[in-house]
Amino acid sequence: MPKRQVLDLPGHTHFLTFSTHQRRRFLDSGETRDIVIAVLEKCLSEHAATCAGFVVMPDHVHALICGGEDFKISPFVQVWKKTSSYRIKEFFKRELGRYEQLCPQGCPIWQARFYDYNVDSDEKLNEKIEYMHNNPVVAGLAENALVWSWSSARFYELGEGIGVMITP
Repeated sequence: MPKRQVLDLPGHTHFLTFSTHQRRRFLDSGETRDIVIAVLEKCLSEHAATCAGFVVMPDHVHALICGGEDFKISPFVQVWKKTSSYRIKEFFKRELGRYEQLCPQGCPIWQARFYDYNVDSDEKLNEKIEYMHNNPVVAGLAENALVWSWSSARFYELGEGIGVMITP
């Protein structure tokens, strides 16, 4: 199977998906999902990028990210994954006595690659936002999208701050 190519087209929004290593549920706790969100906000600031929406699930993440003329999605995702991986492992060491069972020496938090889809229309952007917000409901994690605290649904529906600056 050919390797997927990442296209960094100026002005296009990237619909990102990346998963935990072997789809392990490293993001089962609110604390680890909060880490992923905090690192996203930091990366947005450092890379002069914007986020149109996101959801953090127990074993994967979706986000809609856009940058300027010189923005490259691969370095953005690399920093996001590397920094959040380090912080999640530190959390596991600090908070969980069974860290070595959960994440043995050398076990990565994230899969090596990520999936990137270039969103080139408002219709497709709205479709991806709806898909992300409904992800926890479809997975049986929340009764409705507003109950899941680790997505941008509350911003869109209620105008609430969610830890990440959203640019619709």
